[in-house]
Amino acid sequence: MFFERLRMLDAKSGVEYVLTDYPKPGQTIEIAQGIHWLSTPLPFRLRAVNLYLLEDDAGWVIVDFGYSNDEVKAQWEQVWASTLKGKPVTRLIATHFHPDHIGNAGWLSGRWNLPVMASRAEWLTANRLLGGPGVEDKERSRRFYLANGLSEDVVRGMEQGYVPYSRGVSLAGAYEGLSDGDRLRIGGDGWRAIAGGGHSPEHLSLYCEERGILIAGDQLLPEITPNVSVWPDEPEADALGLFLRSLDRFRAELRPDTLVLPSHRRPFRGALARIDEIRDHHRDRLDVILEKAAEGPVTAGGILPFLFPQHLDALQTMFALGEALAHLNRLAAMGRLRREAGDDGIVRFHAGVSSRGH
Repeated sequence: MFFERLRMLDAKSGVEYVLTDYPKPGQTIEIAQGIHWLSTPLPFRLRAVNLYLLEDDAGWVIVDFGYSNDEVKAQWEQVWASTLKGKPVTRLIATHFHPDHIGNAGWLSGRWNLPVMASRAEWLTANRLLGGPGVEDKERSRRFYLANGLSEDVVRGMEQGYVPYSRGVSLAGAYEGLSDGDRLRIGGDGWRAIAGGGHSPEHLSLYCEERGILIAGDQLLPEITPNVSVWPDEPEADALGLFLRSLDRFRAELRPDTLVLPSHRRPFRGALARIDEIRDHHRDRLDVILEKAAEGPVTAGGILPFLFPQHLDALQTMFALGEALAHLNRLAAMGRLRREAGDDGIVRFHAGVSSRGH
């Protein structure tokens, strides 16, 4: 997935990395007692995703599975031979439906004869994307991107660069529902599921309050922010509002000394400072949009150069457009902008009070 890069963190940010390097391919690092960190490669710009193995009494619990390809599967085979100490995998937990997280669900489920534990919304979304009604509605997507200010040439490039979800994902035949607030006992520790929104429909992080450890998934990352986008099937969604409320919840519930195990980049401490930094970043982006809207109506495509001045390839443009629209929809939900579709079919946002403000 595309992730928006923030400035590199420095000592003033309050974020402290607990390790200087990543695990070697096919090997794990015991990042905390009974918790092993595996980093597997990705075939796109983000490069790697972090997966975690938790030692349990009867075996091992795997949290997230990596992108489904032969290279990642080979690394899993190495890990099973070196890390599991002869004990089996007893539970499979997916934080959310994105390919780098749930990709090997079907393969792992078959290997260990287990269902996949996930939230209902994430599981249903994954199944829909593997072939449900409307998943390949390219004409609807084309209309969505054109209506939000992208040119025909840009949309054509996005279509040519489109990678099907199924390329990196296989799903198990059955799953076990996991919901916000559910508690799991793993290796004598209590873990609580915390649902978040904005990045995906019902993303689950796992928090062990007693030990002060958060398996964050993509909801809380250092150096980069998770993509928070609006998509063609829900064009007026307030994805950024959901994400910011999720950050507020983390800020209220996490211990200040929490060890955060993110899905990308290195494990770190300083969760509360990082949450504040991410909130400030999004507030700055909202201010930029308001300044541009004060000069005249804006489209999501039209503000991309001001939010993302770097060169964007076709895939990055798709995610950047979704991010821009998420910020515009947030301002409309706040009553700061008014959303209108013109006679030409283009959606523009005007300065002024919106009837949806809240």
